[in-house]
Amino acid sequence: TGTAYGADSVFITTSSTIALPTVTTSSLNAITATAAAGGGNVTADGGATVTARGVCWSTTANPVATGNRTTNGTGIGVFTSAITGLTAGTTYHVRAYATNSVGTAYGGDSVFTTTAITVPNVYAVGNTYDGTVHLATFWKNGVVIPLAIGPDLSYANSVYVSGSDVYIAGHERTGAIWIPKLWKNGVVTNLSAGNNYSEATSVFVSGTDVYVVGYEANGVSSVAKLWKNGIVTNLTNGVFNARVYSVYVSGPDVYVSGIEDNGTFNVAKVWKNGIATALTSGTTDASANAVYVSGADVYVAGNEFNGTENVAKIWKNGIATSLTNGTKDAYANNLFVSGTDVYVVGAESNGTFYVAKIWKNGVATSLTNGTNYGEAWSVFVFGTDVYVAGVETIGISNVARVWKNGVASSLTNGTNTTEANSIFVK
Repeated sequence: TGTAYGADSVFITTSSTIALPTVTTSSLNAITATAAAGGGNVTADGGATVTARGVCWSTTANPVATGNRTTNGTGIGVFTSAITGLTAGTTYHVRAYATNSVGTAYGGDSVFTTTAITVPNVYAVGNTYDGTVHLATFWKNGVVIPLAIGPDLSYANSVYVSGSDVYIAGHERTGAIWIPKLWKNGVVTNLSAGNNYSEATSVFVSGTDVYVVGYEANGVSSVAKLWKNGIVTNLTNGVFNARVYSVYVSGPDVYVSGIEDNGTFNVAKVWKNGIATALTSGTTDASANAVYVSGADVYVAGNEFNGTENVAKIWKNGIATSLTNGTKDAYANNLFVSGTDVYVVGAESNGTFYVAKIWKNGVATSLTNGTNYGEAWSVFVFGTDVYVAGVETIGISNVARVWKNGVASSLTNGTNTTEANSIFVK
């Protein structure tokens, strides 16, 4: 008896060496001023469990995971990372990382730049009372920019910026006559000969064409007017008083809003290419104060008297919606449409003072606290920011105000009475 053996077999034992993981860096996307989306792919764990993975970043090349980083799970596979808290307009380096018991491995260094934040210019116009007369006033970013005006009464009613050119519509008194004016970059042009009382209320620029609306007396009534590149067209026949307050150009179509008297009451109207449509029945006073076109929709802001008070209203394609309940006097002075959001500004009485208001999709927010007079005259939306121009009484003076997202700033120090009637942001 003894020991028997089978055939000889050969094998090699597995190596006990554990290596770093293998990881690649994904491309960056969804880059904004303060954030970006990234990630990576752990393709091998190196023989030991990957206990942490993510991305790291810095403003210098080859960032490491001891600095700014995300943590996005464990193990092998694809992962995504949200990179936040970044500075606008800054170049960053980002690498994916993966950690096991041996250490931390990195993917390739990717470079991206966050979006720069554009600081817009804020243009506003109105008037300043110098103790003797009201004078047309233009502010750019809160600083007064001179206009060509005389020593007599003048008003700036509307501002529009096209490219680097700033257009302002208003009027100025010469002797006993008001003359409608258009200022381009501060240089003034008369829109009428100055034979009759006349005002320019709104300006809009489309391509190379400059549109201004207003009205002019004919000795019997006031006639609604449209000037295109200085050439005037009458919108009404002069039998009854008419005034227009706003112009908006959409493609080949020119829209104007205002009022025309029917012999008894003012009727709110909108003109499209010179053809008038009444927004109200004419059985009570009403006014169409501003028009705005968005796609195929025509919006008009204004007010209608209910027998006791004025009701702030908005018309969409001729269909009216009341913004106030009619128990207190209210006015809708201007509007702006941004995407699906409709912003209207104006004022509503609280029984003692008018309170400056903004309605977003019909929901009201007060811009003033109701312990003094306030009124919002113009609104402009730039990106996610909502700018409103108007007036608020502070102490004994009316002060021109700009509200940005509801936060007020003053264009003047309150020494003189001022008012901001129109705003444009670019």
